[in-house]
Amino acid sequence: MQKIPLDLARPGMVLAKPVTRSDGIAVAAAGAELSTSLLDRFDGMGVTHLVVEGEPVKLDGPPGATSFDKRLERLDFLFRKHEDNAWMQQIKRLMDHYFRMRAASSAALTQAARKDGDA
Repeated sequence: MQKIPLDLARPGMVLAKPVTRSDGIAVAAAGAELSTSLLDRFDGMGVTHLVVEGEPVKLDGPPGATSFDKRLERLDFLFRKHEDNAWMQQIKRLMDHYFRMRAASSAALTQAARKDGDA
């Protein structure tokens, strides 16, 4: 199971958790296969992330490919004086997750642009 940004979701992926509206009503059940129209519907609803089955998006690629990768490299250095502080370590984990998601999103957009250029 993997939480991914909506812009990394592709048709054929399968939801691991239901997608709900802000009022709690489910609009897509766990186990539903994503389609282009369903992804467009989620985008129109303002959905930003989906939880899909498996790990279809590699979030731990080689560092240095994007500015977000460079930021990831610096986290250990920036938090080096806070190894015993649980709160700061939680912030570090959140930042690590955020930068990995942004790096993956950036890589996916770059790859999609290359494919469009080749077509």
